[in-house]
Amino acid sequence: MTTKRLLVVVANVAGIAVIGGSAVGVGPFSSLVYRTTSISANGGLAAVAIRAVPEGPAPNAVPLAQLEPYVPDPLPAPLFQWFCSQGGDLTVTLGNGKTVTYGPCYRPEAINRLWARYVFVATDGACDAKCGPNGESPP
Repeated sequence: MTTKRLLVVVANVAGIAVIGGSAVGVGPFSSLVYRTTSISANGGLAAVAIRAVPEGPAPNAVPLAQLEPYVPDPLPAPLFQWFCSQGGDLTVTLGNGKTVTYGPCYRPEAINRLWARYVFVATDGACDAKCGPNGESPP
């Protein structure tokens, strides 16, 4: 194989790796696939809910007024879950009906803080330092 042909093959493999990685939420072009979501441009905040995955009870409903200071605007892009199928989902519903779901295993730090606040309020503070996802300390 000539040097020129080898360079073409290496460049093609690298290009496929970068584009493929971006499609699963990693790499320099992941923002082209997973974008932030503006709350204000989508009718405001309508609901926040947590549910266990694959199934399980949800924590008590929490008044939105106690969560709104913890909801980032814009909402960060959800993270790719790799091969994860157990844990919990946090779903943010916007005023126009659009939903953004985070989890069950990997969430942006801002969403982990929202999760911790949700559980703290739902349990009247009983969870204290272990309110984060999976009973972890909040970030």
